[in-house]
Amino acid sequence: MWLKSLAAFAWGLLLAVCLVLIVFRLLPLAVDTKLFIGMLLGFCLWVAVMAYCYSRNTAKAASIVCGKWFVVTAVANVLLFYIPVY
Repeated sequence: MWLKSLAAFAWGLLLAVCLVLIVFRLLPLAVDTKLFIGMLLGFCLWVAVMAYCYSRNTAKAASIVCGKWFVVTAVANVLLFYIPVY
């Protein structure tokens, strides 16, 4: 259970940050509105990923799926960083 807790905390934090960064780059709103949406969405995503990790049988099974999603969101963030969005 401790390994699942550690995996859930780490992957939840990483995936929430990556997904919120994607949303932050793509929303055409004011900065304060983006920050408010990011805070709410980030916490909800973190909780959702933690619940997913707890629902898997082992921490390794959760880490494999979350690792794949992290690679996808990290690549999307890198691409969005180099594409100018105004």
